[in-house]
Formats: sequence, structure tokens, C-alpha cells
Amino acid sequence: MSKLYMTFASGSVANQISKKPGVIMASGRETILLSEGEHNPFQSGKVFEIEESSGQLSSRGSILYANVPVDSNARKLLFHQLLKEKVHIGAGVNHSVNYRFGYDPDDEHAILFIQFEGSAQPFLDSPDYAVFQERLNEAIEHRGAGPIIKHYVVNESDNL
Repeated sequence: MSKLYMTFASGSVANQISKKPGVIMASGRETILLSEGEHNPFQSGKVFEIEESSGQLSSRGSILYANVPVDSNARKLLFHQLLKEKVHIGAGVNHSVNYRFGYDPDDEHAILFIQFEGSAQPFLDSPDYAVFQERLNEAIEHRGAGPIIKHYVVNESDNL
């Protein structure tokens, strides 16, 4: 199993961290920094165990991040359902979709990172996004809480 590291930062701190090799910076309501591998480049943040992945995360595009409060059985069923018909994770709208599906070892929540080659907006406006949201809500139906879904835009920083 591989690992995905995520931390939050802002301003000059985010810019400084984003210059580390293998770090991707994405902005949305807040700025997140992501990295994969065995070495955590961040001093704080979250470590996720990745169970399913495809493609390479890149420094351009859009990232859809979802944190879904489910147990391990519901998580595995959710991943199976989403991967069975990848159109529901945006594959029908964008030609290049990279993803990381896993969990947070601290609370077993499912985490989903879906990266689109370009804008995620065509997917967010599509009926497939409604199915995606429905699958997430079905997975947590018995927990009484809803998924947290956020959208970020990745911009390659100027390395000047």
C-alpha cells in the first residue's frame, strides 16, 4: 500500500513547501499540499493509506477531494462501485482522470482524490457527478453524517 501526504498552508509558507520535489500545491477554499511515496515532506498534516490508484498526480489540472465517514466494509463497497463504472468519477467527461482512493488510519474514513487534466467543472455539472454524490451518500447512510467534498485547482508554481 502506498501513502499520500496532505497538509494545509498559506502564503509564502505554501510557496516554499511547494518547491520541494514531488509536492503538488492546489488551491480551493484553502490551499492543500500533496505528496506521495514513503517519505513525508511535511512537518504536520495527514497521512493516508492508498488502496486504489491510477495515473500520476501532476502539477496541473483540478482535484476533487472527498472525505467520507464510513467503516472499512462500506469503504470497500464504495470503491468497488465507483471503479466498476469510472464514468461516475469523471472518466466520461475528461479524457485523463487520475485518482487515489484510500483511508485515513486515524478514523477509517474513506478519502478520494480525483484529478482531472483540465477543469473539473464539466464533471461537476454532469449527471455523473450527481451519481458520484449519491454513491458517497449511500455509503454513509447509516452513519447520519454527510461527505465533505472540496474542489481545488492545481497551478504549477514558477520555479524562479
